[in-house]
Amino acid sequence: MTLRPLLAGFGLLLFPLCLNAADAWPLITRRGDALYEGDRPFRFLGLAAPNLQAHESQIHADFGNRFPDDYETRDMLDSMQRLGGRATRIFALSVASPADRGMPAYITGRRQYNEQAFRCLDLILARCHEYDIRLIIPFIASQSFPFVRGVDEFSALSGKPPGSFWIDEEVKADFRHFLDFVLNRRNTVNGRLYKDDPAILAWQLGNEFMSYPGDRKLDAAVWVPRLTAWSLEMAAYIKQVDPNHLVMEAGGDREAFLASPHIDVMSAHLYEYWSRQKGEPSDLAVLARAEWENCRGRKPLMVDEFGLATIDNNRALIATIRETGIVGGLLWSLRSHRRDGGFMLHNEEGTPINSYHYPGFGAGQGNQETQLFDLLRHAAFALRGLPLPPLRPPAPAPVLFATRGGFTWRGSTGANHYAIERAAAPAGPWEVRAVGLHDSVVAHPEQVLALEGKRGPAGGPAGDPRPVALWFDESAAPGSTWHYRIRGFNAAGATDYSPVFTITKP
Repeated sequence: MTLRPLLAGFGLLLFPLCLNAADAWPLITRRGDALYEGDRPFRFLGLAAPNLQAHESQIHADFGNRFPDDYETRDMLDSMQRLGGRATRIFALSVASPADRGMPAYITGRRQYNEQAFRCLDLILARCHEYDIRLIIPFIASQSFPFVRGVDEFSALSGKPPGSFWIDEEVKADFRHFLDFVLNRRNTVNGRLYKDDPAILAWQLGNEFMSYPGDRKLDAAVWVPRLTAWSLEMAAYIKQVDPNHLVMEAGGDREAFLASPHIDVMSAHLYEYWSRQKGEPSDLAVLARAEWENCRGRKPLMVDEFGLATIDNNRALIATIRETGIVGGLLWSLRSHRRDGGFMLHNEEGTPINSYHYPGFGAGQGNQETQLFDLLRHAAFALRGLPLPPLRPPAPAPVLFATRGGFTWRGSTGANHYAIERAAAPAGPWEVRAVGLHDSVVAHPEQVLALEGKRGPAGGPAGDPRPVALWFDESAAPGSTWHYRIRGFNAAGATDYSPVFTITKP
């Protein structure tokens, strides 16, 4: 057993541990229907992180916070590590579209790529080494989501009509150019080539390819063979350029993928809500077991997205993952603290389900957030054969801001409440003014939706992207100057105090 998981299992990782030796953190490999980390089986439970590589909501007018910074990246990875996660999955790399009116994307034009975006991905991969998190990277979405976009927009960059992505040789050549760019990229943070980096668990061909004909009301009998053939062709090309990493399918003819020597891992997305909406069976454990029986003895299976379900349904699925040989599962989905205060928000449109915020808050009780995190944490360590470690104190120290006539703060990972103190002088004496504050404010779904996906008159995201005020000092008289500081708490301890914030009340 290497030092990294042993320490993580016993909760001794008070700070991220970075092991640079290649043999300390080997590439993940496949043997039959299982994955291995060196000589040890590799299995995981955790959360999907669809905003780890790019925010799609609460974007500033200058797009300056489109890509997560180091604070937001560390907050996500640290949250996952505290929950016992060893892997996560980002969302597809975005494609520029005129409909998004200047929103930065990873793919900006035909054979043109956004260096700022890829420097964000460089940072994520470098930090994955510190937090012992492996990354699943899907290349492109089949859908055309606002501020993400996918295969049809990629075809448009090549001057081709919708549907060309799968069959047009020029568009396929353009996509191979994109694959070459990604696989051969040298990380600007740690100097590693992507194709050599053990932080990458698997390359996934894309996101939910089987939705392509359904979303567009196309004949599946015609289009599924096309996207299957594309997938087999591109999987072979990826293996040619990067023989080190696993390749994961994204939808198509499953028997063809199980037979292919170039596809290593099978994927399943299991959602109670969407299954019910379509009148289909929604028992996630039953669905997962059926997927496993089809893959068993042939190739590994990951449930790389699951959720929008009752806690009992999620619990049964997690138990099935543990009891079978399913490699792992990722609950949909975790959002980070935001650099200018509070959390990133997301609502699954049409559902009552909001994104999850670690360590879980009362505001998320509609999601049964705290219970789900507790379930996931216990199961994640048990799946790895490790005892449940003690909680770690929150970190880093929060940072106070003024907003909307009140205060918000850059949060501390793991803090479930905060206390604010006030003084007449920067050195004190300090008086506690508020306790039990939290920074996860889940707005009404309509309010959240106003901050994502919708566009205002100028074509940018609608709504005010400033964070909400989380506390007001009602006792401060207009014109008075006060000094404030804050710190975060959980059951294991407290953060350091924030820097002192001074403000004259208007």
